[in-house]
Amino acid sequence: MVLLVILVVSALGVVYTKYRTRMMFAEIQRLEQELDAYDMELGQLQLEQNTWAERSRIEKLARGKLGMVMPQREQIVFIKP
Repeated sequence: MVLLVILVVSALGVVYTKYRTRMMFAEIQRLEQELDAYDMELGQLQLEQNTWAERSRIEKLARGKLGMVMPQREQIVFIKP
């Protein structure tokens, strides 16, 4: 009788362990998909950041919206540390 109880408890332990393993594997798969989505979004954001920070775009905005111009060579003052 004791052996039968040990056998049933052991079988239930195996079933529970397999169940938990499958649940954890599913969670890992879900997290990896989420990580891939975040990696893709990061790449898109970095591309967008590079586009917004292009020197030609900034210079065009500075000239057009702010009315800025490049100073003449003699207007530039160098400060020594």
